[in-house]
Amino acid sequence: MTTEALDKCLNLLNYSMDHDQAKIDILSNMDTDFHKDYVQPFRRELGLNLLSKVTFPEKKDLIIFYIDELDTNTSISEFYENIEPVDIENDGPIYPIWYRGQYETDKLGVSEVRAHYLFALLFYEIQYYCNIYHVPFIEICEDRFFELNFIDIDPTLVNKECHELTRASIKIKQNPVLEGKPIFILSSVQQIFNLLKEYFAVTDQPSFLNLLQGGDNASKSLIFLGSGNRLADSFKQLYDCEIIKGCSKKDLENWICMNFVYHHRGKIQKFKKRYLNDIISTSGDKCRKPILNVTLEKATGNYLITKV
Repeated sequence: MTTEALDKCLNLLNYSMDHDQAKIDILSNMDTDFHKDYVQPFRRELGLNLLSKVTFPEKKDLIIFYIDELDTNTSISEFYENIEPVDIENDGPIYPIWYRGQYETDKLGVSEVRAHYLFALLFYEIQYYCNIYHVPFIEICEDRFFELNFIDIDPTLVNKECHELTRASIKIKQNPVLEGKPIFILSSVQQIFNLLKEYFAVTDQPSFLNLLQGGDNASKSLIFLGSGNRLADSFKQLYDCEIIKGCSKKDLENWICMNFVYHHRGKIQKFKKRYLNDIISTSGDKCRKPILNVTLEKATGNYLITKV
């Protein structure tokens, strides 16, 4: 198996991780032809790699490998539908430079939109081959906690009925009804609020308290003024000590996705399900700077919540 074309794409897409100015220049350059320089070599290489796999499980595993590689090397915070389309006025390649509602941007802002668009183009090719070899693309993405709203899934929708059913499914996922809703022990709610409220703007604090008290989901995502892993770790500790009840860890992860966003490198980021799953649904300690420490008091048998 060869991955030269894939590696070239990954190298460009991780511009936000290494802040490489040369990559930003390539992405923001209006003369860069993504289709010729990146997409077409990627399509050919993926096709040849799939041909080299004899069995269906081998082909499926290869698709999983490509999805994981692309997902872990990018940082995308906007849904694909928010990319502002471009009116094509000539025969040359034209790529979008705006998200909807974005009126001005710099080189880095253009690079963010174009990297997202290239990312979506590569997934278009993956879906194309999934259709050919009957690999269940959407099922794989759900199993891998990959956010389908970051890409265009139309290539996978092979008929009108499938299109309507899948679109309806994704719409439900954007505003899901939780099977189990997190229930915080009432005697601990005020203490939890007091320890965490400084990480939310004053205007968001009443909504945060409402969430802890078991109220409805927030009308808009509350911005956590810190790293996402610190908020996720706080809820994980509270869940593991049964201060949060009434839901599974998956429900808790969905609840966080629905109600919170966080700061990362000066930008507001949406929580990814895989990101939360790696923190909340594993036994390891993923947070180097936790906010809370929940310990059991042997004398009383009660859990003590303190700030680190």
